Amino acid sequence: MLTLVIGANGKIGRRVCQQGSASGMQLLAMVRNPEQAGDLEALGVKTVVADLEDEFAHAFDGVSKVVFTAGSGGHTGADKTLMVDLYGAVRTIEESQHRGIEHFVMVSALDADHPFAHFPKIAPYMLAKKAADDYLRQSQVPFTLLRPGILTDDPGSGKVSTSFARDGVKKMSRENVAACILATLTRPPVTPGKVLDLVDGNQPIEELLA
Repeated sequence: MLTLVIGANGKIGRRVCQQGSASGMQLLAMVRNPEQAGDLEALGVKTVVADLEDEFAHAFDGVSKVVFTAGSGGHTGADKTLMVDLYGAVRTIEESQHRGIEHFVMVSALDADHPFAHFPKIAPYMLAKKAADDYLRQSQVPFTLLRPGILTDDPGSGKVSTSFARDGVKKMSRENVAACILATLTRPPVTPGKVLDLVDGNQPIEELLA
């Protein structure tokens, strides 16, 4: 069963490919440039060249599941955020519905339902995440929506939490996010979909997603 990883060259996507390949999962990494393929293929992951801002339907050939962890990155403007984080996500959801994808795992952001409760600088990003999340919820695609807190490069603990103080610091390591994605993929999606707000915590990921 082949899983397409969209955003495979990003910080979370690479960790998904590393961990997934190590566990024997069949992954197809979608990359924008051929130059990005080598490191992923060295992990034993197949790659396909496709661009969220162009044509990418061919990347779905033979795919049963999809992980969307793409993002325009903090160095880009609001225009790229809308093109990738919003419109790119919407188009992949539409393609997934057309293809009959069995499970779509979306990586969003904690508090995406409240996009104006943050610094104005990240409002376009949070708005894009909320709109993409809403579109996924209203689609016919079986999905799991993961909404991690502030992302860090800390080592993964394998433990997370869905309970946290709203006024506290809410962080989550990218390694833990990747582990949650892979654990989610091994389970059938919950209809009409499951939404998990996540931070680093004390509960083993396997228990939380059981």
